[in-house]
Amino acid sequence: MARFQGIGGIGLECGNFKSTDVVGHLFGAENTIRTQMIVEAALARVQARLGIIPQAACDEINKKCDVDLLDEEEFRRQYAITNHPLVALIRAYAQICDGDAGEYIHYGTTTQDIIDTANMLQLKQAYELAQEKAGKLRERIGALARQYRDTVMMGRTNDQQALPITLGFKMATWADELDRSIARLAEDKDRIFVGSFFGAAGTLASLEDKGLQIQQGLMKELGLGDSRIMWFTSRDRLAELTADLSILCGTLGRIANEVYNGQRSEVNELSEGFKPGKVGSSTMPHKRNPFIPGEVIAYARLARSVMVDALGCMEGTNERDVRTIGMEKEFLARICCLTDAALDRCILLMEDLEVHESGIKRNLDLLGGLVYAEALMMRLSKDYGRLESHEIIYELAQKAISENRSFRQLLLEDERTASKLTEADLDQIMDPAHYTGLSTYFVDAIVGKE
Repeated sequence: MARFQGIGGIGLECGNFKSTDVVGHLFGAENTIRTQMIVEAALARVQARLGIIPQAACDEINKKCDVDLLDEEEFRRQYAITNHPLVALIRAYAQICDGDAGEYIHYGTTTQDIIDTANMLQLKQAYELAQEKAGKLRERIGALARQYRDTVMMGRTNDQQALPITLGFKMATWADELDRSIARLAEDKDRIFVGSFFGAAGTLASLEDKGLQIQQGLMKELGLGDSRIMWFTSRDRLAELTADLSILCGTLGRIANEVYNGQRSEVNELSEGFKPGKVGSSTMPHKRNPFIPGEVIAYARLARSVMVDALGCMEGTNERDVRTIGMEKEFLARICCLTDAALDRCILLMEDLEVHESGIKRNLDLLGGLVYAEALMMRLSKDYGRLESHEIIYELAQKAISENRSFRQLLLEDERTASKLTEADLDQIMDPAHYTGLSTYFVDAIVGKE
């Protein structure tokens, strides 16, 4: 059992959402305390270099910078007295330091500085994990798009059959959208991940002329950016972080939704992987339910609501406002856990993805050639003009639908079309492989040929 569990105010807690790397490891109480100790120890190093605290005190503070050395019962006792998690930590930390070194912990700073800076370190870890996993997913989708570059399937608009495309083309759109999320993660990183060292009201009054030197040195020690001015009530960076991760989740939801719909019995083109022993239903033995894409879609939908809280947190008043800051613990952990879980499940979905080419081929002729109406119209426009050819094909297509007749047969029976199109012409026009446009070009442009 991890230490310090169940202490209110410690850690960024959220539902598991099948997030194995973020929920407990990064945002649990123990790692939160560990990270806050790291910030306090780094502050001591910077202050010792500037002659603000004794070097001996700094050495002892850094020597004891280990969450395993803390007396958990003493921490809990201090928290029960103070109802202040950081003060409880400072007191417990000071007690394990020899001599008077503990007196120099948290020197010249304020609670919000330490909490915000430690929080940014944890969030940066979660962000980098999302970058890594998004890159892994992109690599897999790129490989799938290349594999199915030439696999002709029916494209759909408004859930209705439209025109032929290739499966690789569909997957290339997934890769392209994912590329933009990966780019956002890279481009916004420096702007988002800054630390905080500004003192009680943000003016660094307690440290006078040494304040900026400490601030800059501390951020360098921790690998965080240096904000230009205090941001106790300027929480736009956290909203931007939430937005980036929410958009990424939305992309994962779209990809998963394609598989979810493709796994419908009537479609049967794509599905999550299956192996013996996997059960879809407790009562219907034949069922292979799309549980994994369903989970990804659920996480993506949950991620949308987090943006509301993130934007609401930007409405802080004056120089500090616990009413808005107090919201962050829940929604930041929530969006990071949702993103991590969605990425894990989407990677699994793509690694085990089943492509049912028999279903794809069957669906290509589901409408009996009606999907080639555009191609026929364009061919006839040379003889009748664009508007008249549209009317001819429209009339025959709607007749085929209303009377449940063969569109091809109607084309051969109607004098207007039969006089211009032979059976060989129809064979060529109604070959789906001949009407995928630049599908393969776009695949190559997005994911490359190898």
